[in-house]
Parts: sequence; structure tokens; C-alpha cells
Amino acid sequence: MDSITDIVVAHHREHFPKSSDCAIFASPGRINIIGEHIDYNGGTVFPAAIDKHIYICVSRNNDGIIRFASSNHKETGEVAIKNLHTPYTQEHALRMWWVYPFGACVLSNIEFESGLDFSFYSTLPVGAGMSSSASITVGTLYALYSLYDKKIKNTDLALQAQRVEWDFAGVRCGIMDQMAIINGKKGHALMLNTQNLECRLIPVDTAAVRFVLVNSGVKHSLRESGYNDRRRECERALIMLQKSGFSIQHLCDCSIDDLTTIQNILPHTEYRRAYHVISEHHRVLQFADEIQKYNLSKAGELLFKSHQSLSAYYEVSIPLIDEMVEWASEIDGVYGSRLMGGGFGGCTISMVALYAVEHFTKTIAQKFKKKENRMPEIYECTLEDGTHRIE
Repeated sequence: MDSITDIVVAHHREHFPKSSDCAIFASPGRINIIGEHIDYNGGTVFPAAIDKHIYICVSRNNDGIIRFASSNHKETGEVAIKNLHTPYTQEHALRMWWVYPFGACVLSNIEFESGLDFSFYSTLPVGAGMSSSASITVGTLYALYSLYDKKIKNTDLALQAQRVEWDFAGVRCGIMDQMAIINGKKGHALMLNTQNLECRLIPVDTAAVRFVLVNSGVKHSLRESGYNDRRRECERALIMLQKSGFSIQHLCDCSIDDLTTIQNILPHTEYRRAYHVISEHHRVLQFADEIQKYNLSKAGELLFKSHQSLSAYYEVSIPLIDEMVEWASEIDGVYGSRLMGGGFGGCTISMVALYAVEHFTKTIAQKFKKKENRMPEIYECTLEDGTHRIE
């Protein structure tokens, strides 16, 4: 059986047969155990890097061109180095899958001495809320700095990857995905303060629980969804509260006790968004405390409450996801379950006792097949290291 390295190199040479001296990098996806839609509201989140990756193979060429190929897309892309910073090229890239690695090349500010051929081989499901766009962007930046022997702090690389999403893909995402992908550590989750970007590694006992993702099969695109709308609604809520006398810089600076006062200040929609953000931030801090005390049932209850808030107050769930969470709540050995990711599709994340994983997987598959007349994709994730070079 071929190793992943052999597979990645073979894929690369299908597209670039003249290539030699390939460098290979692994960039993981991420799960967010709890703390959804608060990373851009100044909250603390609880993500982890996982064992599903985008593998990046890079070789140099003498053509003065940067080329992109992917196992997930038939079309390839190429940009002459001399045209890398032209507005026309950037407008063209916006409509292409390779806008993320292209944006990474532009923002890296590397003076390319030669052309580069990039190929991307993915074991990371696209559109399932595991942050494939951040994985490819962080991985491309990491590969570039490694190839050109340029030093950069993990936090600075994550911020640069975020700028690619903002400036090139048009998605005003937070910083959580990028920080989790670059800072991940095997057997740990990351407790990340998104205000000051301080992070603390929290061990997670995978001998006791596993995190299982069930893909709804409803693919989401954050650019086409209401993600940017939600962000604008939160920004409006923050401005209204500041004008009303709240001395805060972020919505997550508010406490649970402030919600009664806030309800009398904000319009209906802005209040509902603020309610989710403030209560979700409180749940993250509670979850971290409970998981370290091995209070698994209490920690799991917080996942269910998170989903209820995402569905009723932040309104980013869909009926199928709501039903999947309900199914999970009825299965023995499931501590908690919720929508994970940007929403409007994607997947659920369930915290399941190790002994119950097989039963959970079988039961969910049966219920899903009966409802949707198709089998779901189910992923049992381990917590792994962040982006790194493998060859």
C-alpha cells in the first residue's frame, strides 16, 4: 500500500511531470468543539487540529509562472510572477478555487526567484465545516516561508492567512481557524482568546471520549451564505451598546447578567445575535472547566445548549442539522452534539463516549438514510499536530 507521501508525489507529477525535488507539507483541518461565531466578537474559543489534511506538494520551475492544481478540482490555475500583483489577475482569481493559495502568494511578499508548481491533495472534506479554506491558505503560507527560509511567528502567519480570506475571498472570517491549524498539538485542544490571541493547550482524554462529525451533505459557501450578514448584525449591536453607555470593545466583553439590560436597548434581530454571542462565550469557559474536571455529562450539556442557541438565536442552522442533533440526543453514550462551523449546512460534532462510537455511527447512519435516502459521511477525528513539513 502506497504511503501518503507516495500518493501526494504521484498526484503532483500527474500535473507537473517535469517536477523534481518536491517539498511536501501537511496542513490539517480543524474542529471547533465549542464557541461558534464568537471569534470575531472577542470571545474565547475551543478548537483543535485534526487528522484530516490538505497535503501541499511544491516544486520549482524555470518558467516564471506559479501554477496550482488540486485533487478536488479539474481546472488548474497559473499566474505569471510579473502579473502577481495586477488588479486584473486578482479579479480573475476571485472566481477560482485557487484564490486562497494565490492570495497567500501575494500577501507573503516573497520575491520569487523562480516559478513554483503547487499541487493540493486533500483528505479533508470540503464544505463540512472543517475549514478547508483556512487549511489550504495556512499551508501555502507555511510552505512558502519554509521554501524561502523566512522566519515568521505562528500568530503573524495566522493573521496573514486571515487577510487572504478578507481581501481575496471576500469572507470577513475570524482568526480561530487559522490559529488552530498552525498551533495544533496532538491530543490537545486550543483555548484561544481571540482578543489578544493568547492560546493555551488543553489536554483532551481521547481514551474517554471521541469527537464524531456527521456531514449533512449540504455544502455551504460562507461567501454566499448569511455569514457576512451575521457579522454586520453583531457590529451594529456593538455600536448600539457603546452608544448606550456600555464600556466595551467587543460583544463578548458583556456578561450573562447584562442580557436583561441589553434586551431593552437592542432591536429584535440584534438582540438575538448578541444573546447567542454572550451566552456562547460563557459556555466556552464553562466547558473548559468541566472537561478538565472530567465532568463529561455537564460538558456535553453545554454542547446541546450551544446548538439550541445557534439555531434559535443566531439562526445559522437548517432543519436537517437540527434533526441530526435531536437524533444524537437520543443515543446512549452521547454527551452532547451541535452544529459546527459557519452554518447553513456542513456537519454536526458530537462528543461520544469511546464505548458508544460504533453504536452512535450505526444508529445515525440508519436514521439519516431513512430520512434522506442516502448515507451520510461520518468522521471520527483524532486531535493532531498543526501545519508542518513532512518531506
